[in-house]
Amino acid sequence: MKIAVLTSSYPRFTGDGTAPFIQSICEALTQQGHQVEVAAPFDPAVKPETGGLVQVHRFRYIYPDSLHVMGHARSLEADVRLRPLSYFLLPLFAAASTIVTDRLVRSMKADILHVNWVLPNGPAGAWVSSRRHVPMVVSLHGSDIYVAERNALFRKTARSVFSRARAVVACSPDLRERAISIGAAPEAQVLPYGINPDKFHPGLRNSQVRKQYGCGESTILIAALGRMVHKKGFNILLDAFSQVSTRGQDVRLVIGGDGPLKQALIQQANRLGITEQVIFPGRIDWDKAPGFLASADIFVLPSVIDTYGNVDGLPNVLLEAMACGNPVIASSIGGVPLVVDDDRNGLLVEAGKPEALALAIRELLAHPDQRQQLGKSARSDILEHHTWTKYAQQFTKILESSL
Repeated sequence: MKIAVLTSSYPRFTGDGTAPFIQSICEALTQQGHQVEVAAPFDPAVKPETGGLVQVHRFRYIYPDSLHVMGHARSLEADVRLRPLSYFLLPLFAAASTIVTDRLVRSMKADILHVNWVLPNGPAGAWVSSRRHVPMVVSLHGSDIYVAERNALFRKTARSVFSRARAVVACSPDLRERAISIGAAPEAQVLPYGINPDKFHPGLRNSQVRKQYGCGESTILIAALGRMVHKKGFNILLDAFSQVSTRGQDVRLVIGGDGPLKQALIQQANRLGITEQVIFPGRIDWDKAPGFLASADIFVLPSVIDTYGNVDGLPNVLLEAMACGNPVIASSIGGVPLVVDDDRNGLLVEAGKPEALALAIRELLAHPDQRQQLGKSARSDILEHHTWTKYAQQFTKILESSL
């Protein structure tokens, strides 16, 4: 198949942690023998690259370049509300993305159009799909449905796009149900993300990486990684860690990532008196994430539904940690229960409850054999069910049935 892809986020340079899963999906489809080309917005951080598996067509929609804030996790403030500038940019973004996507579909004689995020990309995709008589498939990733739920006009727009889509695909059951509630057909499908187990694997454990965080081989390194926004629940993790007694054990908590809440989290650690054991290294490049995750002894995903109602669909970092053989502790929320089977390949805890999270951390600190067994099962399940190759095979079936 010839597949044209429209997305508002796509890695801007090697090692960019912004929506690498979109690139992974596209590359996995090319490895299935399909021709894939992508329309994505320009961003000031974009560094032109050549030789990739997928050709990316970047489009500008405003001048000067510094005003390009649509997509790439920049249009939402702390992932809870649209920046005021976004409302002004939306018409310009829609017009530019429509023109470029129409040109792409025509030039490559696309068989199908794959639209990522029903908002803001759905209207452009629907228009091109109708004009060029090319079927459209829409993939949902979380923030798009969150935005639609909070605005009547956006809900109406999403509902219109859904009515024109041949298929709608969500990364979690929760996201599917929320999409149906605003107008997606009941036939909307759930397809969890995948991972590259050759990029993320236990063999990358590195003593030098551990030394960066003051960890020797006997140190138990608890890792977390993600954007520092409300829905990631890092404040819950700090509260939980402060309740864990580490007497007789050398334990470090390393929370990698950057974002608007970083300083507030550092201040929280100060108030809790745990600064000697908690490290905030800042942003970790995606190409360095495999070594970081593989060098940890426990991985924690403390996601929550934030006070605005926003929640992750299925954070890819969870799959990456499992592929690295980490025993994981994760909130039972969104798409997480699709991949974590409690007490078999990880531990599930109630979201937003520091006491429950602290109990799970204490359990894994006290039982190294359990950590080892959970990590082995996690890696095994990723290899069997959650590789990008398997994702592409299942997604190809959805695309073929939409033709």
